[in-house]
Amino acid sequence: MRVAYVDTDCAQVVHHGTYFRYLEIARVEYWRKLGFDYAAFEKRTGLGLPVVEVRVRYRISARFDDELEIETWLSKASRASIWLDALIRRGDEVLNESSVRLACANFADGTIRKIPSEVLDACLEPGHGV
Repeated sequence: MRVAYVDTDCAQVVHHGTYFRYLEIARVEYWRKLGFDYAAFEKRTGLGLPVVEVRVRYRISARFDDELEIETWLSKASRASIWLDALIRRGDEVLNESSVRLACANFADGTIRKIPSEVLDACLEPGHGV
């Protein structure tokens, strides 16, 4: 991903809140590469995976026109929530480390649900259960 001008402040440094958007894009792409279509999941089930907790460590600022690489992986999973960790890099430099916890909620009434098996199956290696 390349840093757009709109993502920066007047010093051409990426605003801290912009990283949350980058992490969301990386989560959806992570699932897509694993064969899980998150948009289709929402439409079919009426369920979503809202962010309920975020831990972020900002190390070095990204700047306008930097080319960033975002590596995302599942770090923890249970029936109640999943944690996706990520590193944002510019070349060999780690700019940002994060852990994002997702729960499952019903769109219609906002009730919390168990993480569906299809989500866990998409994130876990075959043979690993929760």
